[in-house]
Amino acid sequence: MSAQGCALVGPRRVCQMSVQWRNGRIEPIRPGESVDSTDWGAFTTAGCDQGRPLLWSRHSHRLLSSLIELGAGDSLVLPTENELCDLLNAADLDGPARVRVVARRVGSKQWNIEASATPCDAFGPDLKPARLTVDRWASVPPLVGHKTLARQPWNLARERARQKGACDALLVDLADHLLESSVANVWVLRGRTVRTPRAPNHCLPGVVREWLLENLGGEGLEAEVSDLKLTDLATADEVWLSNAVVGVRRVCAVDDQRWREWPTFESLRGLGIPAPGW
Repeated sequence: MSAQGCALVGPRRVCQMSVQWRNGRIEPIRPGESVDSTDWGAFTTAGCDQGRPLLWSRHSHRLLSSLIELGAGDSLVLPTENELCDLLNAADLDGPARVRVVARRVGSKQWNIEASATPCDAFGPDLKPARLTVDRWASVPPLVGHKTLARQPWNLARERARQKGACDALLVDLADHLLESSVANVWVLRGRTVRTPRAPNHCLPGVVREWLLENLGGEGLEAEVSDLKLTDLATADEVWLSNAVVGVRRVCAVDDQRWREWPTFESLRGLGIPAPGW
């Protein structure tokens, strides 16, 4: 197999091989190849470093749970951690990267499982702080707690935010409850307490979100799951985003509200967050 392109990752150039894991084997991606596709399915994106997917057991458990709810039954076989390591090795990705595993229904009872690997273009604690704009949803999608392939509401919210000069949208419902961003969970810090919305009622039960809830106590923080509203931002010392690729990211603005210092975020550098570049 030959390299199809190279991407800059930090100071070095990484060549990404056009390969994928499909239903139990690694194979080249054939130009123009397509599968009869629908939005009936789910996916997960895991951060990777040093040639390994991070927190894969949690990702696979969440993905299988979602697929069972979507009617796939419990017989689907997702790639193992070792198989994803083989995929990263075949793609020549031993630094910060991501793997995306997609399970898509392609027939009345048939499901196709694929995994692809790409380098990360933005990662780690030094990632530029995010600017968000509020995007109010008239109704929350019924599968908000699942990472389904039907992503149009989230994608449109992110596009609206970018048209306003922000990098992402902070999603809220009609009662001003905070939900999530289009691609990340949200955290609001006041004093030594950091809170995140309830999952799956208001947001995706993010894999890194769950890890942080279990481990932030190591930095002397009290992590809570609770209802959060837009008014809570007015008294917030810091606001963060989290997902499996960036780990934790600072938020510098939500509409006209600004944050310029993140001393508690800086303390997270020594926590060992399982995300690329951390």
